Amino acid sequence: MTYQLELFDKSDIQIRDEIKFYFDYLQTANDAFGGLPVCPFLKAEIESNKLMIEIWKPDENSFNDIWNKFEESNFDSAIIICINTEGINWQDVDRKGYQKFIQKYLKKTKYKALCFSPFEEHTAAGEETRKKSPYFLINIATRDALNDAHKKLLNTKYFKNFSNKELKTLKVVKEEK
Repeated sequence: MTYQLELFDKSDIQIRDEIKFYFDYLQTANDAFGGLPVCPFLKAEIESNKLMIEIWKPDENSFNDIWNKFEESNFDSAIIICINTEGINWQDVDRKGYQKFIQKYLKKTKYKALCFSPFEEHTAAGEETRKKSPYFLINIATRDALNDAHKKLLNTKYFKNFSNKELKTLKVVKEEK
């Protein structure tokens, strides 16, 4: 779905359409990832209705409001779509610093946050997966779920095309044969 040049704020429907397009990309088998999707666990989360997808406009509500909504829900994980507002332009936000800030906020919970910025230079298996996102995203999932997913991927061809730098960043050790 395409839209004309935006001379107004996008509707939530337009934002969700853009994210759906990005999610479709993340769920599609990709040779760079050993034939697996960029995000191999996303499809199951969506289909099981365990993923909260929330649009966050910081001038309308706080992160604490979003967090409380998630905590009170039956969702297992969340994707928070961060929208530019009068007080914040996500292109100017340091992804790593913001992720650390949210990690500190979640420290006493079973959850962990991963932030994905389309504005930073980042590759996985040589592909600029984040640049395809139309928005800065915050993924919240349990530490156990993230650790289990990481372990499951170690026994696949998922990491076969990753550079040594990418593997080091993700704490993946290549087995010598």
